[in-house]
Amino acid sequence: MSNIFKTLGDEGRLRLCLCCFEHPCSVSELSEATGQSQSLTSHNLRHLRDARILVSKKAGRHVHYELADEHIRHVIADMAHHVLEDLD
Repeated sequence: MSNIFKTLGDEGRLRLCLCCFEHPCSVSELSEATGQSQSLTSHNLRHLRDARILVSKKAGRHVHYELADEHIRHVIADMAHHVLEDLD
């Protein structure tokens, strides 16, 4: 568990996960959405795949990334609710 939280503790990696929250995204879409270089995006995606937070799926010549499962979706959503709750 600590590896998952450590991986999500990086702001850039968390932004990538948030981008993939609603639908799968390509590396170029993720790079553009987060403002990270494609090299850094690919580096961060490797860490997220290794931690089983994101999975990659080939779509023709492109690779799309999405959250690995509903458990990860819930962890991110619950943490967002927790953080936003403090702002009220």
